[in-house]
Amino acid sequence: MPADNTQLNQAIDDLTAATSATEGAAASAVTFITGSAATMAAAVTAALAADNAADQGSADAATAAINAVRDRQIAAAKAIADALAANPGA
Repeated sequence: MPADNTQLNQAIDDLTAATSATEGAAASAVTFITGSAATMAAAVTAALAADNAADQGSADAATAAINAVRDRQIAAAKAIADALAANPGA
């Protein structure tokens, strides 16, 4: 009598669906984070270019602001990755 693979096939289907959902969530998060960083950098660059009086101090301040937000985005991305890794069936 051949084995009944109904439960095995269902488990494979469930795992495939969960993996697809996780991949979709991760892709969305990466797109959001990357887009946010690029938008912010472009806005700061445009503001500095428009400011004819921009000196090294204002450029350094803008760079520090960009780096601070970048660090927050990296931390948020890590939190998302950690949550996804901790909940593989989600």
